[in-house]
Amino acid sequence: MLSPFPTSDHRMPDGRVVPWKGLYTGPRVLDDREVAAFADRLIGMDCASVPVAAAQELLPYRQRTGHRPPALLLHSTTGTLRAFEAEVDDLAAGRSPHDVTTYTEARSVLLATADDLSVGRTAPWAEAVGISGVPAVDLGDREHYYLSHALLVMAAEHDRGAVTPLRRIIDWLRSRSDAVIRLYALDLEMQIFLLWLRRAAGLPALVTDANGPDIATRWNCKRHLHPSVDAAARLDPQGRSAEELLAAEQRLSEVYEHLGLSVPVLPGYLVPRERADLRTFTAGVLRAAELLRSRYGTTTAALKPSEAGGGARITGNLDLTDSGRLAAVAREAHVVGDDYLLEAWVEFLPVELGGSRVPVAPSGHFRHGQVAEGITLQALDGFVWAGNTYVDEAGWTGLGLPDTVYRTIRTSLESIRTAFIGAPGRADGSRLTLVTGGVDFALGRLGGRFGERLVVGALDFNLSSNGAECLRAFLEEARRLGVADEYAATRVFRPAPWATLRRLEAVAAARCAAGSLARAVACVPDRWAMIATTGTTPAEAAGRATGLLDTLTVAELGQATTPVRFPA
Repeated sequence: MLSPFPTSDHRMPDGRVVPWKGLYTGPRVLDDREVAAFADRLIGMDCASVPVAAAQELLPYRQRTGHRPPALLLHSTTGTLRAFEAEVDDLAAGRSPHDVTTYTEARSVLLATADDLSVGRTAPWAEAVGISGVPAVDLGDREHYYLSHALLVMAAEHDRGAVTPLRRIIDWLRSRSDAVIRLYALDLEMQIFLLWLRRAAGLPALVTDANGPDIATRWNCKRHLHPSVDAAARLDPQGRSAEELLAAEQRLSEVYEHLGLSVPVLPGYLVPRERADLRTFTAGVLRAAELLRSRYGTTTAALKPSEAGGGARITGNLDLTDSGRLAAVAREAHVVGDDYLLEAWVEFLPVELGGSRVPVAPSGHFRHGQVAEGITLQALDGFVWAGNTYVDEAGWTGLGLPDTVYRTIRTSLESIRTAFIGAPGRADGSRLTLVTGGVDFALGRLGGRFGERLVVGALDFNLSSNGAECLRAFLEEARRLGVADEYAATRVFRPAPWATLRRLEAVAAARCAAGSLARAVACVPDRWAMIATTGTTPAEAAGRATGLLDTLTVAELGQATTPVRFPA
């Protein structure tokens, strides 16, 4: 069995003490003051100057056909998505934390080859690189929750003359001038480290596969999709159809005002948290509920955090007439500290996929600065992302889904890319810095003034590396190996405490159909694991993933999860 970080006590901002138990890193997190001190110490800058320097010295990667440069993998989850706070909330509530920082490191090994260098420090990451044979540098620092924070601390030690693992990273970079730094997100802490690393390696610039600093810090969230409650309230709804009103409201959103970007969305409103006391914030949620009821006739909604990823901290199917419940949920949300959105609840269109009836929750992606081929159908465990199935247009329509929706999603992705790389992006400072990311959509019915009409709308801009990258990397691996299957699926589940990647891999190999590919991607015992399978159709790929997951559960290597709760 792999050994988690030793149990310790973590004190929350409200004074409560939560046992930090069962995770593979410690609870040490640098605060803003400490991050600023590292910026000054390592690169002689204040935090406001860091993104400016990063935009000049950290260049976006644009893939050239037939050329794959060596890569340095530094996959650290980011504080902008409040991953640490989500772990603490889960522990405080008696729920099982996902250990996001550990699975982010562990699954990144799938993206590496023998020409690359993977950096990490957790036991599941070490198991993954040991099995794959990928060259690796173990930092050893498990006390810090974020890998980026461990890197900052170690860079300061290196500057003081200490012998650290960073020496090998510096030497590796110096001997590979065309290397790409593969990141999860280029947040402020990673910008500081990479600016230091560039100087330490004596290179004129570093190339990364991450989005530029402006996108990483400003647009990698949900807040910009909808107008604020105050802005929307000033708009006169009279004489407009539901669709016309929704389009007019979206033109009040941040993404339209700054980038001129108009994409299909669901009705919803931003409730700002910054400088809002509890009373003001709660009143904002109640006003948003009233706008949804009065303007669209909707009766239910979801309260969604702007800065969380993977479906974390969403409260769904809220009765918009129950002001007491809405106020209670608002009070819980106010504690966390980020902006929230109250968005109309959609009854997802269901589809038969691999023997299960699942909601149609599509996702489109950007890779290497381009719109990635096809789209994916997300698997959901409640509101939490639990994998993807790759579909192209033939696969989509083969499931009986409307071709017009597929094309709307693809067109929306092209519009987003164009907005960021064109004149609007130039004015905003984001031009040519959209390299990677995903956009989640919903397909279903809203009721109210929309009646039974099918509606497609963007739910979230996840403009950083994402879990679907594992699916696409796995499908590329299958093609390199000569596997004829055109489709693939991944599934995320909670493994048993005694599960390891090696054990999951053995079961996957034994169950793999002839001429296909199945494998375990990563395993964080008792927390998070991913498997991947191929198939001749999306349904077959998804069915094989479900079958493998069932086999692992019967073998007591996987734990049963809560099924998605959507009407048939």
